[in-house]
Amino acid sequence: MPSLTPFQRVMSLLRGEQPDRVPVIPQITYTTAQITGVGLVEALHSPEKTAEALLAGQRELGYDAIYVGWESSFNLLAEAMGCTMRFPKDSVPQVADHIVKSPNDIDKVAIPDPHSSGRLPLHMEMVKLVKDAVNCDVPLFAYTPGPFTLAGQLAGVNALMVATIRNPEFVSTLLSLTTKASMRYALANVEAGVNVIVTADPTASGSLISPKTFATFAAPHLTQIAKAVTRVGSIASLHICGKTAMILDQMASTEVQILELDHLVDMQEAQEHIGQQVILMGNLNPTELLLNGTPAEVEAAAKWCIETVGQDGRFILSSGCEVPPLTPLNNIRAMVAAAEKYGQFS
Repeated sequence: MPSLTPFQRVMSLLRGEQPDRVPVIPQITYTTAQITGVGLVEALHSPEKTAEALLAGQRELGYDAIYVGWESSFNLLAEAMGCTMRFPKDSVPQVADHIVKSPNDIDKVAIPDPHSSGRLPLHMEMVKLVKDAVNCDVPLFAYTPGPFTLAGQLAGVNALMVATIRNPEFVSTLLSLTTKASMRYALANVEAGVNVIVTADPTASGSLISPKTFATFAAPHLTQIAKAVTRVGSIASLHICGKTAMILDQMASTEVQILELDHLVDMQEAQEHIGQQVILMGNLNPTELLLNGTPAEVEAAAKWCIETVGQDGRFILSSGCEVPPLTPLNNIRAMVAAAEKYGQFS
């Protein structure tokens, strides 16, 4: 089979066809700052510099899609919804003060407009710049916040966890708001040219909440977003960090097409359990392997993933989570080379 463009390769897989090889899409955003020399904080306020770095990363390292973003989507929306942020040097922003301190505060929180609220317009401009540059040669992935995680940003994670037991009505009301905010942001990204919307919901991880809590407060809202994204012709993906083996069935039932699995999940067991329902994506260890490992170790781990779960054509080689900023670029090159070497379909 002649070599496909990254867009053709990824879209072929998503259509249920077998491409020329396993796609390789590390979850890499601000790591690309190494290539252009832009500072992390500097890029947060410059769509042009962020776009330049993201484009340089894909061009020089050769992976099959671009994650258009520079910081966590839930930070961007939390700020746009009224949270006070701190901007550490050479790191992504963090919520410094929550906007929802009591149930009465929900009424003062508005659903942000992606084109006018906070720094969201900077993100939308960056997406358009990247889209214009790649045209239809490279697919774009973009994060939207999981409603449970965004609720934790607005009210505080500890307060949210306590409220799931003591005041579930308050949590449900807050989740209705965050679901609408996340959905509006997701659809704006689709309109700007994003092909795959990744709902990122780390606070809904099995490392933090029980399967019962996930079923009550996370899964229904994740399904709403997936349905909305699919209705407008985009692809819905779900990323939840940490230990998720106990909720894989629920995650696969949210009507997404892709599950991005963290390195703490046994990929072989996941494939045996839900591999026929969704496309699995993952799951090289971002810190121990990509940040601190060697190219040979990265190649060996990628080879194992491909040969173990990638033979049926329903697998995307990726990192288990966001690639750390100072990850050696040669490790990403080794990851891409492994897909090209071991991921060919005969």
